[in-house]
Amino acid sequence: MIVGRNSERLGFMAAPPSENWDEVVAGATERLRSMLAEYKFARKKKANRRGPHKFVNVGLSYGGGQQKVQNIAQGSQHNAKVVAGALVDPAIRRVAGFVDATFQQVAPRVYNHYYDTLNTILEHDRTLVPNFDRNVFAAATFNLGPEVATVPHTDHMNYVSGWCAIVPFGNFNHHRGGHIVLWDLKLVIEFPPGTLIYIPSALIRHSNTAIGRGETRMSFTQFSAGGLFRWVDCGCQTQAAFEAAGGVLPEDGRTRWMKGLGRFDRWEDVVARGRAAFGRHKSS
Repeated sequence: MIVGRNSERLGFMAAPPSENWDEVVAGATERLRSMLAEYKFARKKKANRRGPHKFVNVGLSYGGGQQKVQNIAQGSQHNAKVVAGALVDPAIRRVAGFVDATFQQVAPRVYNHYYDTLNTILEHDRTLVPNFDRNVFAAATFNLGPEVATVPHTDHMNYVSGWCAIVPFGNFNHHRGGHIVLWDLKLVIEFPPGTLIYIPSALIRHSNTAIGRGETRMSFTQFSAGGLFRWVDCGCQTQAAFEAAGGVLPEDGRTRWMKGLGRFDRWEDVVARGRAAFGRHKSS
């Protein structure tokens, strides 16, 4: 668990479910391997600032000059079919469900903000298609590796007072490699396949260490771009159009930041909720 200076809970590492989880991890690993083999990457694919590995982004995006929220294009019908197959894969869906359920449990106010934002976007434009029916993250990345070892970076386009969910897959010795490194916090954490971690990826520089020869490591990350929240704040239009029509955002940047921090539970809130749950368990 990552706790901020004022006891805000800013990050969390979740133990995987016990029921059939090894099978889920194996299934997800196999799906990412098949994506790597089947997806037709552009010969001059844009450089990946997170590392040399191949990756596929899916879901909703907004930013970089876009005039509206759009589904990320895959470049061809073939690639779209490969991605569609991954999104309905039972193992990937199980992982996405675990991510969503854990998010809702451990950070309910942050979760509700993501939920309300995504639902507003989808209700405004019914041509948009979310990655999953029951998941509040707008987008995801399949990091296909097969030896994913990212360099130190921040995901500066992600929602700044929110979380990114990361789940590694593959076959590697997590005691010797594949650790997640949180540079600003001076933390190096073992990160076994199938484990889930939430971090504020737009704020904290992070990377992961190399794995051994002959091993494989991929990952599945979920996130929502910060621009999506601004799009909703502006009435589902660009900020330029909003301001041209006389609109004024009710909060400045610092106020929005403090409000965002306020959505995170404090450590004492977590303890109180745990005690209340324990009390209900004993009484039953």
